[in-house]
Amino acid sequence: MPGPLLYSANPWISHDFSVKYLNGEHFVWCSESYDPGAAATGSASASVAPSASPRTIFDVLHDDCAKEERHSALINGYRKTFKRLATDWLSAGRINKDEFDEIVAVVKGPSWRIWRPVLYVIPRAPIELAGRLHSVPYRRRASYGAELLIKDLVPKEFDLIECQL
Repeated sequence: MPGPLLYSANPWISHDFSVKYLNGEHFVWCSESYDPGAAATGSASASVAPSASPRTIFDVLHDDCAKEERHSALINGYRKTFKRLATDWLSAGRINKDEFDEIVAVVKGPSWRIWRPVLYVIPRAPIELAGRLHSVPYRRRASYGAELLIKDLVPKEFDLIECQL
């Protein structure tokens, strides 16, 4: 039986962009377990890959930011993702050209603080009852374990735990 909470770890800038440019609407991948590595052996939660583990994502972002790791695969992946998303948002009319330019400049910039991790703690029931919790198809998951998706999460629906460096 799934627990009452869902967890998602992201860089702080993801939250800021959602609030600043997308009317607070967050697109989040989440997990039923904060730390799948600590889940009971043989459970579905234990089968979530490290790349989809909120704890692993949080820890890697924290360590890479604290050490200013210029070759961070995770942060470099986020940089590419936000450039692609900014292009998509501009094409869809969700942002204007000035906002696009700002997003691209921010993610290319030298700041490490923007990549610090945040954890979303999400009560499951209201999202699930509203039919807004989606299972990620197997072919798009990192491993066998469940990965979930919420396409329109708003700040009043989760608690945000910020990391200070």
